Amino acid sequence: MWKIAYNILLHILLPFFLLFSLTKKKIRSNLAERLWSSTNNADLKGAIWIHAASIGEAIIAETVVNYMRSRSGFDNFLITTNTYYARDMLRKKFNNRISVYSLPFDLTYSLKHFIGKSTFKSLLIVETEIWPNLVWQAKKRNIPVIIINGRISDKTYNKYLFFSFFLKTVFSDIRLVLAQSEEHAKRFNALGMDSTKVINTGNIKYYRELDIVNDNTHKENMITFGSIKEKEVDIIFQVIDILKKRFSRFRFFIVPRELNLADMIENGLANRFNTMRYSVYKKSSVEAVRAVEAVVVDTVGDLLDVYKKSIVAFVGGSLAPYGGQNILEPLFFGTPVLFGPYMENFRDIAGTILENGAGIMVNNAEELSDKISLLIENDELRERMGEQGRRIIGTQKEVMERAIDIITATLEQG
Repeated sequence: MWKIAYNILLHILLPFFLLFSLTKKKIRSNLAERLWSSTNNADLKGAIWIHAASIGEAIIAETVVNYMRSRSGFDNFLITTNTYYARDMLRKKFNNRISVYSLPFDLTYSLKHFIGKSTFKSLLIVETEIWPNLVWQAKKRNIPVIIINGRISDKTYNKYLFFSFFLKTVFSDIRLVLAQSEEHAKRFNALGMDSTKVINTGNIKYYRELDIVNDNTHKENMITFGSIKEKEVDIIFQVIDILKKRFSRFRFFIVPRELNLADMIENGLANRFNTMRYSVYKKSSVEAVRAVEAVVVDTVGDLLDVYKKSIVAFVGGSLAPYGGQNILEPLFFGTPVLFGPYMENFRDIAGTILENGAGIMVNNAEELSDKISLLIENDELRERMGEQGRRIIGTQKEVMERAIDIITATLEQG
C-alpha cells in the first residue's frame, strides 16, 4: 500500500518539479540524464554501486573506492551522484577508470532503465539519502543495500520521525547501516531500523589517503575561507577588510560552497582588492599574480590544495544556520581550523576538534578576525594546533579498516 501511495504522490508532483528544474542550473544541467539513462554499455557485472549525493559524499566515495581496490580485492565500481559538479569532479579524478553517472530520479521506470542488464554486488549509500524506489528496486534484484557513514541530522531527524511509519517499510529492505556515531545509530533505531542491523563504526570522513607533508615549509601567506554559504558572504567581507589592514602581505582565498556564488563574491571583492579567479590564478606565473590580494575559487576539487598551503582556515556553513561543513579537511595538512556555532550536522567532529585543541569556534566577524590574527601572530600556538589536528586524523585508519571489513564480510555472505 505504501509503495503505491508513494509513487502516486511522486507522479502528482513530477510536472511541478520539472517546471521548477528549468529555472535551476544545478538541476537542469543533468536533468535528461537523471530522467533516462542506462548503464548497459558499461561493464558492470558484479560491480559495487556507490551513491554519493554531492561533493562531500563524493569525496568519501572516492576514498572508499581507492581503499577497497587496494585492500579488499574488489575492482569494479559504479558511482552515482545527484549533482553534475560532483559527477564531473569524480570523472576527472578517476579519469574514466570508474563509471560515474548521475543518479536517476526516484521513478521506477527511470531506475529500471538505468540498471538495465547490469548486475551489482551491492549498493552502498554514503551518509543517508533515503530514496524508497531505489531501495525497493535494489531489493527486487537481490542487491544488498548498505548505508555507510550513516547519519541523520537534527533537522532531518525531526522530519523523519513524522514519517517513521513509512520509513519502516523502506528500512526493512536495507541490509545494514554503518553509523558514524552512537547518536546517529540510536536515531536509525528510533526511526524503525532493526537494531541488529545498525553498527556504530565511527566517522570515515576522518580518513583520507593523501600525500601529506608533515612540515610547514609548504605553507604560504594564505588565509582561506572555505565552503562559504550565501548568508556568510558579508561576514567574510568584513573579516577580510579588517585583516587586510593589519596583515597586508597576506592573500585571501574565498571558496564558495556553491559555484553560482562566485560572481557575487568576485563583484563584492573587486571594488576593494586586486581580485582574481582561481581558474586563472593557478595557470598564471608568479609575476602575474604577485599583486593579487584576493582569490575567488571557482573550480571544483581544488579546496584541499588551497587548505594545504594556508596557514589558517575558516570553514563556512557555520556562521549562519546551515548546520556546518566538513571541518576535518584543513587538519590533514596541519592547518588550524576555525568554524562558527552552527555545527549541528558535524557536532561530534566539532567536539573532538575542540577537545583536542585543533580548532577554535567563533560566533561573529569580530571573533573570527581576532582569532585569525592571534594564530597569524602566534607561531607556537598555530603549530601546536596543527599537530593536534594531524593526531586526530592519524587515529582514524582503524575506523576505515573496520567499516571496510564489515562491508567485505557482508558481501561475501551474499
